[in-house]
Amino acid sequence: MEYFGKAVAELFDCNSCYVAAMSQTGGSELNEVRIGHAAIDPSCTMTVARIARKGAGADCAFLEPVNARTTFVRRLIGSEPGTSGHSVIGRFASRDRSTVVFVAGWRQAPLVRAEIPCLARAVRTVWETAHSLVQRSPNRHPGAEIWLENLAFPAFIVDEGLHVHEVNRCGRALSAKGELLRVDGGRLAGSSGLVTERLRVAIREALIPRPGQVWLNTTVPLSTERQQFAFAKIGAAPTHCDVGKALVIVPQFDEVLGAHRIASAFGLNWAEERIIARILQFQCPRDIGADLRLTEATVRTYTKRIMLKLGINRQAEFFLLYNLTQSPFGAGRREQAVAPMSPDCRLLDAADKQPPN
Repeated sequence: MEYFGKAVAELFDCNSCYVAAMSQTGGSELNEVRIGHAAIDPSCTMTVARIARKGAGADCAFLEPVNARTTFVRRLIGSEPGTSGHSVIGRFASRDRSTVVFVAGWRQAPLVRAEIPCLARAVRTVWETAHSLVQRSPNRHPGAEIWLENLAFPAFIVDEGLHVHEVNRCGRALSAKGELLRVDGGRLAGSSGLVTERLRVAIREALIPRPGQVWLNTTVPLSTERQQFAFAKIGAAPTHCDVGKALVIVPQFDEVLGAHRIASAFGLNWAEERIIARILQFQCPRDIGADLRLTEATVRTYTKRIMLKLGINRQAEFFLLYNLTQSPFGAGRREQAVAPMSPDCRLLDAADKQPPN
């Protein structure tokens, strides 16, 4: 889609291009990219989806200069650089069973009606060529896309420059919200420049070959707000996806399931599991006691015993255990990832250089 957007912008002599594709077999979900100053405006999603659905199954539905849709176009590609800016909107059904909608602008001259038939064929040819080149990539495996969709959480395949090469359905939904991660000009970006730079550094580190390297070995905080705690787990992508690419997964935080996984891994009882769940909810001992009808002192005693069993010294390490016991796949596969652990298994502090003898 990014290749196509750049080619269309050059074909129509435009600075910006917005592209959306809707699979005829994937419901009404849109994949969107932007080129230049184009923006992905969530308020336009329903309108774009409606345009795409009208073209499902058609040959080449339309290609025309924009007139009444000017306000809609401005939301997608920004305002005209001058008073004489012109834009083009197009839609067509491709051979890969997708309906493509694009908006390009701003042209110095309006689109001439006589040009439309030739340009319509050229646009479709550009799409088919770009799609064919991607499909022929030697690094891609036929099952890579299926494998990525099987992940229960938002997932992205990116390179060292944060260019997004593949994203699953959950990842597209997450980036469309734009709160934790977004795709900006085909590149993955965080909610701030600092988060984006941390992602870049983590991905660069993950792609350095090391003996005994653990898959998904780096965690990058995306948001530490109490009501929106989120992080990304990063590691080298499996070889059947893309060689030299990184896999970014954003686990969806669920304190109840997390407490259950920790309790199962360390053989804790139900009462201890309930306390862990509330610690993961950022509740203080007084609130936990009120919730479970226990005194604050009893909660503190229980918490100390739990931490002793887990081999941790700080309550913040409950979140580390949450990460370590989490599988990137759905609930049906979590049990395989959470193998029974020895009760005396201890977590290393970040400052420790060597594990205990």
